[in-house]
Amino acid sequence: MIHTKTLSKSNPTDLLKRAIGIASCYGFDNIDKVITQEKKWTSDMKEKSDKEELLNTKKAPVQNVRQKCIKQSTKTCNTDSAGDEALCALKTAIDNGLLPCEHPLLIHQSNVVNNLKEKKLHFGLVAVGMKKSIAEALIIKTATAILEDMGIDNIQVCINSIGDKDSSSKFVTELNSYFRKNINSVPSQIRQTIKKDIFKAYDQLHRGYSSGEEEIPQPIKFLSDSNRKHLSEVLEYMETGDVPYEIDNFLVGSNECYSQTLFEIRHMQESEAEDISVLAKGGRCDELVKRMFNVDIPTVSLVFEFEKKNIKEKELFALKRTRKPKVYFIQLGPEAKRRSLPIIDILRKSNIHTQHSLDSDKLADQLSFAQYFKVPYAIIMGHREALDGTVIVRDMNTQFQHTVLTDDLPQYLKDMHV
Repeated sequence: MIHTKTLSKSNPTDLLKRAIGIASCYGFDNIDKVITQEKKWTSDMKEKSDKEELLNTKKAPVQNVRQKCIKQSTKTCNTDSAGDEALCALKTAIDNGLLPCEHPLLIHQSNVVNNLKEKKLHFGLVAVGMKKSIAEALIIKTATAILEDMGIDNIQVCINSIGDKDSSSKFVTELNSYFRKNINSVPSQIRQTIKKDIFKAYDQLHRGYSSGEEEIPQPIKFLSDSNRKHLSEVLEYMETGDVPYEIDNFLVGSNECYSQTLFEIRHMQESEAEDISVLAKGGRCDELVKRMFNVDIPTVSLVFEFEKKNIKEKELFALKRTRKPKVYFIQLGPEAKRRSLPIIDILRKSNIHTQHSLDSDKLADQLSFAQYFKVPYAIIMGHREALDGTVIVRDMNTQFQHTVLTDDLPQYLKDMHV
């Protein structure tokens, strides 16, 4: 939770406004705007005969998702706040007929959570439909940029992976075996927790363990080759994006919530005696979504939880306006994709809102989206440009294009009155 003392003197409305501004620079929009855009996109596509057949083949899965959603609405699931945000965003998208979708949806959303002691402000980022590792990296980079804008420094991204269903099952089997073999040395409190939530017991054991951590099973050791590759790619994106991170072998989260990658953004305290402050947390929720909605929809989510008093909900939820994107970023090839986040960050620092399809590998698809959003300029980075430290800036009206050094990009766009 982000405590009041961690922040500068800002009210909740100002904090949320700044968070929305940063998120929109990375391509995230509020759910209402996403719904409007997607319905217009679907309507436009229906006019094209080659798209009509594709849309018709997807009607049945949409209905299945809706029916499953209704059936599951009364069920409870052991999720955390990030999982709840993901399910909320997905249900809204499903109710409005947005899923399945031909391209990813990037959503930011906020809500006030009331409990007996205080009000908490949740601000969530959700990437829907992005199976590739760039999804985790995009959300983490956006989150760290938001914290940076709020004046919170000394942050550390702690990341781990429990793999897919098969990998996590192997880990749970080994963990059960470990507890059986060492049950006499396990505190009685943890023994009771094992029966209810073995992952929570695992976390309690790790936090209270003074020695011999190498004997405790670690999920990363049970990852398949594809899971290891996925995690490695996320780490590469973060290194290229200058995001500070460390692998936390004992970060497991909720057994029912996450699959593959999970992460926490922590505030590194000056005094080691202080408790760790978790500023944001999240991960990939593919298995949770499949279990709840009976459909494969790749989903990554993250949530900030603010401890704030005197929150005026009307003021908070009046903040729905986001700016129209000024440029569309197009990347081609693995090297260009790796360097995507630094380019978007350069534009963000110049207050240039950017749209993109980082999950896509095809030029034609990305250009069609750039035309759909009616941006004045497209920024293109291919393999050669990535190696040379340049980008191609294309005027979408005249098709004139010019090669620009990435360091000179903000000034070039400013001269072009972007």
